[in-house]
Amino acid sequence: MKLFASFMVCMAFLAPIADAEQKRAGNEPLSVEEMQAELFGIRMSGVVVQTGQPWNECVEPGGRTLYEFGGGFSEGLLQITEDGQACFTYPETGTSCFRGQRAPKGYMFYAVGGGGTFHANKIERGVKRCIASDLIG
Repeated sequence: MKLFASFMVCMAFLAPIADAEQKRAGNEPLSVEEMQAELFGIRMSGVVVQTGQPWNECVEPGGRTLYEFGGGFSEGLLQITEDGQACFTYPETGTSCFRGQRAPKGYMFYAVGGGGTFHANKIERGVKRCIASDLIG
């Protein structure tokens, strides 16, 4: 009986840790507040899940973005909607919105209404200004 009681005490202490690990691993969509706190002032890079193509994106604290894909650069704007979508607007392609989740390494971004899934597996925080030469590599 003592062993069972010890086990239950351990589980009571470990359950909150396991729950925090599960949330950190990306099992729930990022909230509006989390997106605003985590997606502005970052440089991220990764791959398009469906194709393996690499991409890079930088988001300044004010929302100005610089996106590099396939050797070309686009300057745009990130806005977070009231319902928790990260919407990126670029002159060449218009607006694309994504739901975001934490992943074991970085973030996963799922296109709303179909399209690509982007895995951001390298994140640099504290970015103040986006410069194209910082995205290469």
